[in-house]
Amino acid sequence: MIRLRLYKARERQRVIDPADLEITYFAVDPETKPVFEHDGVMVWISDPDHCRVERRVRGRDFHLVESGTNVLPRARGLEILRVPGADYRWVHSLDWRWGAGEYLDRDRVEAIVDRALDMEPWAVPAGPVGLVHLSYLMWFHNGAMANGAAWPLDECTAKQIAAFAAAATYFALDDIADLIGRLEPDDALSHEYWHLSSPFGEDASLIRDALRCKLAEAPEDWG
Repeated sequence: MIRLRLYKARERQRVIDPADLEITYFAVDPETKPVFEHDGVMVWISDPDHCRVERRVRGRDFHLVESGTNVLPRARGLEILRVPGADYRWVHSLDWRWGAGEYLDRDRVEAIVDRALDMEPWAVPAGPVGLVHLSYLMWFHNGAMANGAAWPLDECTAKQIAAFAAAATYFALDDIADLIGRLEPDDALSHEYWHLSSPFGEDASLIRDALRCKLAEAPEDWG
């Protein structure tokens, strides 16, 4: 099955028929931040002419390197989607090294999510701007998944709720920011959030997609 996710478009995801892959691949607008996924391989369309290719194997993230770079011609991404199981040169995507035993050799996205969850962002407002926003967003997300989207109404200050919305806006997750702006004790709102944040039943996949894009677009925001 070939899936297309568009985290900056109203239509968040759809399944692509293999017969329609080529026309869909070249027609999709890079501004919608599209990612195609086939048999564990993800192709990110980063601009009209280029793409990046990644895969996840047993909890580890890898990126494809060819001719010394992970920025590939867009047409190459289509070739890889058609034959995702071929023998490509996958390189482990490692997080930076901290002190001994702390986030060593971790897949970068998951390591950053773990760091964000370890923080209490209201206590460290001077931290790296991207990490603080991600921490607020993951705190909201985990609460929403456990207790419903309206959980901040009973547990948080108005300033913290505003920070949740600002975090969603930072990642260009405008639908989530809009939802946070209209919180009320309503089960329908919770179902709407679960559908937005975790398409295809993959927890927080939309947030992780947005994080991957932000790491490439604004590396200076991560310390």
